[in-house]
Amino acid sequence: MHHISEQDFAKFPICVDLDGTLWDGDCLWMCMSDFLKRYPYRIFQMLFWWYQDRTYLKHNLLKFISFSPEKISFFPEILAYLHDLKKQGATIYLITGSDQKIADMVSAHLNIFEKAFGSTIGCNLVGQNKANLLNKIFGKKNYVYFGNEWKDRFIWENSIAAVAVDIDQKTFNWLKSQPIYTRRFICKSSI
Repeated sequence: MHHISEQDFAKFPICVDLDGTLWDGDCLWMCMSDFLKRYPYRIFQMLFWWYQDRTYLKHNLLKFISFSPEKISFFPEILAYLHDLKKQGATIYLITGSDQKIADMVSAHLNIFEKAFGSTIGCNLVGQNKANLLNKIFGKKNYVYFGNEWKDRFIWENSIAAVAVDIDQKTFNWLKSQPIYTRRFICKSSI
């Protein structure tokens, strides 16, 4: 069993989720909202896409709306932490369930990622699908993963260390029970 500390993070690929981790929102909901504002009478078309497959919905919405990463309020403390890791020599990857087109746009906008991986039609890059991709590219227990939710446990149980952003108590308790180093961020202001 490998045990690492935060000082070792930069030696491993840093894999970062987007929604809920880099910002307090969801790109899919943002796209659906924009689509319905522009095309309120096409709600059934949107539901049809969703019924076919979530990745089909994500992909098709982008044919009708223009997504802009400038509209996203990224968590400044997470960006500062990533810039610090980059200065230490870390290679950073964006790994998101959002469509590949959104992943590429966010990556170009932030300019800190080596490469961006997003969902494509037929492959929703979340949970176990994300874990499978990272294990294939980097190898089990050979990357640090930044995530924010319960389904990220599939990735964390395969990663060398966890960075957890705004996680709920259930996820926090699960992470505490795991034999991996965890760095926790609380970015949302409590109301």
